[in-house]
Amino acid sequence: MANGSELALILEGGKAAHEDHSTNLRKQMERIGLLEMSAVAAPALAAAIGSACAVVFYSANHSNIAAGIEDLAIILAWFFAAVLLSVMVPGLSWLRQYLNTLALFEKKVDFEEPFVHENARSRLLTQSGQFCMIAAVVAIVASYGALAIGGLEFLEIMR
Repeated sequence: MANGSELALILEGGKAAHEDHSTNLRKQMERIGLLEMSAVAAPALAAAIGSACAVVFYSANHSNIAAGIEDLAIILAWFFAAVLLSVMVPGLSWLRQYLNTLALFEKKVDFEEPFVHENARSRLLTQSGQFCMIAAVVAIVASYGALAIGGLEFLEIMR
């Protein structure tokens, strides 16, 4: 049986771990709010810019370009793919933060070391959040690729 000073140390360690856990939850909640705003704003901004660019390009240059509308459609499809993939990233980032926050909520807190314990549900939520992070990275890289291909195709018809 532990004496009084050992119990006091255990209680102090548990209290510090619980406070750290609560601080992490609070920070995660703030991140979710920030990412949620960008996840809502990004599609509207991307759609407005993409539409404006397509209209301006076609109206200003359609008589000077030897390529047909089919070539322009391919380029716009690549640019649309780049925009669509980049718009997915804030949503995936928000989902990752949300899942990580749920994982923190699911952890068990008590006064046995390490004071904050993972369980099957919190591990599943954490792994789901990691999957969203990987999907966001893939979307970013694919978006750059689609933008590069669209740009090269655009340069090709401008010759």
